[in-house]
Order: sequence, then structure tokens, then C-alpha cells
Amino acid sequence: MDQGIREAIDWEQPFPDEEYAERRARVKSALERAGYDGILVTAPRDYHYLTGHDHIWQYRHAVIGLYFDTKSSSFVFFDNTSHRVLISNTPQVTDILYHSRSIPAAEQATELAAKLLARGWGRGRVAIQTWGYGCHPDHVRAIGRCFAEAGAEVVEDSDLLEDVRLYKSPREIAVMRQAAEISIAAMEAARDFMRPGVAETEVDAVVCYELMKRGCGHPGIRNMFGSGPRSGCHHGPATHRKLRQGDVVHVDFSASLHRYHANISRSFAVGEIDPRWHDLFDRSAGCSQAIVDGVRPGDPFSKVQEAADAFIAASGVDRARYEWFIGGYTLGIAFPPDWVHRHRPEPFEPTDDPAMKPGMVFNFEVQYDVFDGWPGGSGGGWIDSYLMTENGLEILTEMPRNLVAVGA
Repeated sequence: MDQGIREAIDWEQPFPDEEYAERRARVKSALERAGYDGILVTAPRDYHYLTGHDHIWQYRHAVIGLYFDTKSSSFVFFDNTSHRVLISNTPQVTDILYHSRSIPAAEQATELAAKLLARGWGRGRVAIQTWGYGCHPDHVRAIGRCFAEAGAEVVEDSDLLEDVRLYKSPREIAVMRQAAEISIAAMEAARDFMRPGVAETEVDAVVCYELMKRGCGHPGIRNMFGSGPRSGCHHGPATHRKLRQGDVVHVDFSASLHRYHANISRSFAVGEIDPRWHDLFDRSAGCSQAIVDGVRPGDPFSKVQEAADAFIAASGVDRARYEWFIGGYTLGIAFPPDWVHRHRPEPFEPTDDPAMKPGMVFNFEVQYDVFDGWPGGSGGGWIDSYLMTENGLEILTEMPRNLVAVGA
């Protein structure tokens, strides 16, 4: 690193040194419980958690990450020489191994493994991360093979740090609350700007402007936007289509502050619209509060899905006919395209049903597709973000979930 650049840092950091020390202690404890002597961390959101290192390009031939040693509770970061200035701007990184970007990534991997082994690390029982939109799995496994050839027992474990990060610290919660407040303000600005004749991209620009004007970075994932026949494009970006009277408009984005994000989506009606749309949204609007009322601290995450399913069943909505997705994901650190975490209230695997302890943050969405030919759209829905506290669930993104009319 360049010490002159390091000493010139004159902007406030997202978290103090104490926060990172506490994180390292939690990771050390998790590694000890798992019986790991160290872990090779190559998922960007995980080494961001430990260092605050932030970069925007995950590319195939980059060997970037850190090695965390359990016994010493210390780590060394590794990257190629092209990021010397970026590393110098990351105060938590004090130990760095550089490799040349002019040599093939496979050689970078074996060279790095040799350097780690020379330190006495990469030995015993070692975990490696092979999933996470960062360092390519082939290169991670190549490093692991070098450890194994030196006598280590190598275990692929991409989930340990995510489980550590599942329950947020008070400082992290404070940042996520800010992100949620900014997401509401941006959604309100989008709502107030919508009217016939403006393009979807113009409304998208308003959202991005409001997010960044209020302190956020780029959204946790590209903003999703659809109007009229596109309103059911749940993962579609904004287009040059112009809003028309009678349109359903669906807006979905994730305000991201220091990579901590709060997801929100709402649907709107441009002027008067077929009343069946209002009926659909009115019936689902109370689901968010039903989740809050139906879940307590310590409940399994699947209890959220149970509460939502019971509400929707009683709402009279034909779920088999109109549901696109009713569910959610845990939230934390967003590095697109991996903006959510693996836990769902309707878990993919029985083991992925964690207890809802204070500090857990997640989203939940009620999204519809409508193929019945109703004028104005093809679908829509809403998403909220929630925080579990000692007293129960809190909705972080509180604003109406009905189909609010805009563009009057």
C-alpha cells in the first residue's frame, strides 16, 4: 500500500475500528466452533464485512480476497497491483500480498498459496469459499489444492461468514434504518413525479438521484420498473416507454448505504383504473402487518411464511391464479448481482431455517401476475423490509401498500 495515500484519508469511515474488531472476534468464534484453523475468504460481501474494502468489478481472472487465521484472529488481504490506490484507501487493510496482474490467474493462485504457506497458514483444517461472485471457483480450488498438498484438510464452506453476518450489530442496524428512510423518500419522490407522458427511465432517474442525493451509493441491484403491459416484468429494467392514463406502474429498488440495503417496492395507478386492480391490492395490503403480528423473537424464519400464507388464504385472492411470488430473503451486504442472502422464510433446505433473533433483517414481497386481460397492466405488487428487535418485528419501509393513484 501507499502510506502517503493512507495518511491523506480525510473522509469519515462508515464504521469505527471497534466495529471491525468485534466482527473479527465473531468470525474467530465461528471458526473455532466449526473446527477450522483458517478460512480463505473470496466472496466480496464477506471480505467487505471484515475490512470495509469496496470495489465494483468482479471479473473472472481476479484473485482477490483475504485469508483469516483463527489462532491469531488476524488476516492478510491479497489482490493484484492494479488496486494499490484502492487498497491504500481501505484503513482496515494493514497487511497485503500483491501479485502481478500480468501473469495468468492460475499462476497468481499458486503463488498466493505459497506465500500463505510460508507464513504457516493454510495448514490444519482450512475452509475455502467457492461461491460468491468473486474469485473464480477454479482459482479458489487451485489454492485449496496447494494447501492440501502441504497436508491440510480443505473444506468448501461458503456459508460460515454469512451466518455470522445474519444478526446485525447496533451500528449495522443504524445504517440499515438510514437506508430504509432514504428508500421511502425516494419512493415518494418517484410517486410525486409520475404522470402521463414521462418515460420509465425518467422516473428511474428520479429514484437514483434521490438515493444518492441523500447519501446512498448505487442501489443494491439495478432498479426494476414496469408500466402498463410491462407492469408484471418483475425483474425488468426501465425502458423508454411513456406512462399513460390508466396504467399500473410497478417500482422496485433497494437503497444501499455503505452496501447495507433496504428493499422496497410499490405499485401505482396513473389516474383512474379498472377497479379490479384496486381490489387485488386492497386485499393484500394488510399482509405486512399480519407478518408482524404473527411472529415473535426466537421463532424460526419459516414462521414468517406461515403468517403470510394464512393472511393471503383469508384474503380471498385466488393465489393459484394470480401469485407470481409471495416470499422473501434475508438482507445484509449487497454486491450485485448477489444482493440478497440465501435464507428464505420458505427455506430451500430444512437446515436454512434460522431463529429470528434481534438484528435479523429481511424483505417480504407479495407480487402478482394478471393474465386475465384487465386494462392497464400485467401485474404488480409490494415489498417491505423488516427488522427483528427484542420486542418483535418492525417494518422498516412503512408506506401505503394499496394501489395509490398518481399523476392527477
